Amino acid sequence: MVDKAVAVLASLATTSEGRTAIGQEGGIPLLVEVVELGSARGKANATAALLQLCTNSSRFCIMVLQEGAVPPLVALSRSGTQRAKEKV
Repeated sequence: MVDKAVAVLASLATTSEGRTAIGQEGGIPLLVEVVELGSARGKANATAALLQLCTNSSRFCIMVLQEGAVPPLVALSRSGTQRAKEKV
C-alpha cells in the first residue's frame, strides 16, 4: 500500500498544484522516510518526487535537506535500482 501511495505522490509532484500540496501537507518527511526504509520501488518513486520538489522550488528543496534526505539519497545512489540512481 505504501508503494502505491508513494507512486501517487510521485505523479502529483509533476504538477505545480501537486508539489504545493505535498510540501504544505507534510509529504516531505514521508518521502524521506520511504527513501530510507521503503522497498526498491518505493525508494525510486520517493526519489522521483523529491527530485521534482527540489527542481521546482528552493523552499521545498530546503525542507528536503532539513529532513535529512542527503545521507539516504547518497546510500541509494550507491546501492539502489538503476531508476533510483538516475533520479538521485
